[in-house]
Amino acid sequence: MAATRSPRTRRRATGSPLPRPAHTEGPTEAIERAHVAPPKPAARVREHHVTNDFSYVHGDLAAVAAIGAVALAFIVGMSFIV
Repeated sequence: MAATRSPRTRRRATGSPLPRPAHTEGPTEAIERAHVAPPKPAARVREHHVTNDFSYVHGDLAAVAAIGAVALAFIVGMSFIV
């Protein structure tokens, strides 16, 4: 059934249905300029670098091990109570 239908084509827009406003300095342009964000300062380009400082890993592993030990102790302790 889909093969019998003709393919749909897009209708091309010929232009805006409304005329463009005349380019005059008026209150609307002052309002538009007021709403424009101020230019951002030039972003500092930081050089990409790979850090070799892995000293934080030991502390993280110790914290994970401590939490795991507490959780395991809680489970074992509750198994005797229940």
